[in-house]
Amino acid sequence: MFHGMEERIIQLETLSALQDETIAQLNNEVFRQQQDLARLNKRLEKLENKLEELQHPQEIARNERPPHY
Repeated sequence: MFHGMEERIIQLETLSALQDETIAQLNNEVFRQQQDLARLNKRLEKLENKLEELQHPQEIARNERPPHY
C-alpha cells in the first residue's frame, strides 16, 4: 500500500516540477514580449511624429534656416 502511495507522490512531485518549469518559461516569454511591445510602441510613436511632420511641410519650412546661414 505504501509503495503505491510513494509512486503517486513521486508522480505528483514530478508533475509539480514540470509545471514550475513551464510557468518560468511562460513568465520569461511574457517579459520578452512586453519588452518587444515597448520597443515597438516607441518606434510607432516616432513614425507617427514623422508622419505628422510630413503632413505639415509648410510649418517645417518656416522653422528651418535658409541654406545660406
